[in-house]
Amino acid sequence: MAKKTTRARTSQAGKRPRERPMMALSFPSDTRYLEMVRDVARRFAESTGFEKADAQLIGLAVDEATTNVIEHAYRGSGSREIEIHFDPKEDSLSIQILHDGSPIDLARIPEFDPKRFAAEHRTGGMGIYIMKQVMDRVDYGTAGSGRQMCLMVRSRKSKPKAD
Repeated sequence: MAKKTTRARTSQAGKRPRERPMMALSFPSDTRYLEMVRDVARRFAESTGFEKADAQLIGLAVDEATTNVIEHAYRGSGSREIEIHFDPKEDSLSIQILHDGSPIDLARIPEFDPKRFAAEHRTGGMGIYIMKQVMDRVDYGTAGSGRQMCLMVRSRKSKPKAD
């Protein structure tokens, strides 16, 4: 499932190298793979210079983003595909979660309010909040392939945000 690739490859025409992630992971959109996804993300972060505690948080953010794809973009379908690209830079780690499901509508997602959350006895619904607390950057959009994408970036120098 995991495939390691080189940083740049020459295109078919042999003219211009194209960027590729250092590692790409493809797997079915089944929740039974979430533990593996979190573990791969954690281990990859550790192998690229993140402290163990920070790597665990990065694994949590990837798990949350992947869960959102399964539950919301794919509406629970376990037969679709998710692809994660891990691309370490000199001072950061970039992670893309790619899928061909429904795009996220950020306008429909309320800001996280811990008091309201507790008062309503809610469970779930904290994924994006957790991702934004752990990562320096969380963006959504459409990748060049036309697939939906969640891009998360974490600098080796930053620490998780505290509220």
